[in-house]
Amino acid sequence: MATTKTVELHQYDSMNLKILTQKEFESEIKKIQFDKHPITMIDAILEYCTIKNVEVETAASLITPRMKSAIEGEAMKLKMIAQKARLPIEVDD
Repeated sequence: MATTKTVELHQYDSMNLKILTQKEFESEIKKIQFDKHPITMIDAILEYCTIKNVEVETAASLITPRMKSAIEGEAMKLKMIAQKARLPIEVDD
């Protein structure tokens, strides 16, 4: 069963303590990607950290499995990490 992590994020502009769930964080990142299209998820997370004055390590704890999979796909596409081996399976139409 999936658990939702919450992390305290300091927002220096309003000096309020805001707590984000993983789902809220993912929503914020997708909003950045939509607004600044084309931008990778990695760049959107870094942009979020810059805007909100959040350390990257804090943001890393909020990354969902779905986001991790998307980041891994982007990294493979950009040849930042090695491609995973795939079985040569043929699909009959």
